[in-house]
Amino acid sequence: MLLALFLFSLGFAVLFELTVGAVSESRQASTLMEGANLAQETMDRLATHAWSDNIARRDCIPGGTVEGTEGKFHWVICSEWHDIPELLKVSVEVFWTERGNPFQYKLESLYAVE
Repeated sequence: MLLALFLFSLGFAVLFELTVGAVSESRQASTLMEGANLAQETMDRLATHAWSDNIARRDCIPGGTVEGTEGKFHWVICSEWHDIPELLKVSVEVFWTERGNPFQYKLESLYAVE
């Protein structure tokens, strides 16, 4: 009887640790998804306007960076002219810290600028 109780307790402890790990990984995946969505929304917002307007409003500075914060996320928009002068390489990086660990998500694209 004592052996059965010990084995049950051991099995329960292992299942509990697996559940705690799964919840932690799920939370981390959810935050990563939020960061990825923020990067995509930022890139989409830039792409919906004419690039001359983005540059005039200083939403995108070729050869420079634009930074901002949204909730627990810090984002940086970097852009530079590509080898072909009509192409602008734009990257959006999103940074955050979770449980003392730094994370980032980066999205890059090339856009034709007239």
